[in-house]
Amino acid sequence: MTESKHGSGLPNAHAACIVDGCELSVRSRNSHYCEKHYMRVRRHGTTEKLSTRKDGKLEHTGGYLLVYAPDHPLACGSPRVYEHRKVYYDKHGAGPFRCNWCAKTVGWDTLHIDHLDDCKTNNEPDNLVPSCPVCNQKRGVDKMKKTMRENSDRRYTAHGKTMCLNEWADYLGISRNTIEYRLKAGWDISKVFSPRIGNSGPPSRKLAKIVHESVK
Repeated sequence: MTESKHGSGLPNAHAACIVDGCELSVRSRNSHYCEKHYMRVRRHGTTEKLSTRKDGKLEHTGGYLLVYAPDHPLACGSPRVYEHRKVYYDKHGAGPFRCNWCAKTVGWDTLHIDHLDDCKTNNEPDNLVPSCPVCNQKRGVDKMKKTMRENSDRRYTAHGKTMCLNEWADYLGISRNTIEYRLKAGWDISKVFSPRIGNSGPPSRKLAKIVHESVK
C-alpha cells in the first residue's frame, strides 16, 4: 500500500489523498483517502487499480465469441474483437471481398462473416465466408423461418413429406383454408393433403402426379 504524504496524523478538511500523485481531497476528516482510493482499499485491500480484463474468450449475448486483441486492425478502440471476424481478417487481409452468395464487392465497413454450418463458435477458417449485408440478413430470415417451422406443433406428415399448413398449401396449389376445412371435417390424412379433388377449377400446380393419382 502506498505510504502517507502527511505523516501519521489525521488529515485536515482540505488535505489531499494519501496516495502519491493523487490530488483529490480526502473523503472525510477521519480518512486518509479520497473516495476513489478508499473504495479500492475497501474492495481489494490495495489502492492500486486492478485489471478487470477476463482471461480467455468471452461469449457475446448473441452467441459469438470475443477475443482480447486491443491492437488488432478491427479493434476500433475496443480491447476485444469478434473471433470470427479476426480469424477471417488474419487469413484474408483488408479486402475488398466478393460476397459468397451474390458476388457483390464488399469491404470491412459493411462486411459480414457468415458461418457455413451456422455454428457461431466454429471459427475455423474454412467455415467462414464473406457476406454482404443483404445476403446476411436474408440468411438470418431463412434460418428464423426454418426454426419456426421446426418448432411448430402443427406439422403434418403425408405422402412421405412433413410440412406446416402454409407449406402444404403452397406445395399443393390450394388455399390454407381448404386444408383447414378438410381437417375439421375429419377427412383421411392422405386426402387432406391432396391436390384439388374434383374436375372443376384449375388444375393443381405442384404436387407430383403420383400423389394426385393415389388419392382419386
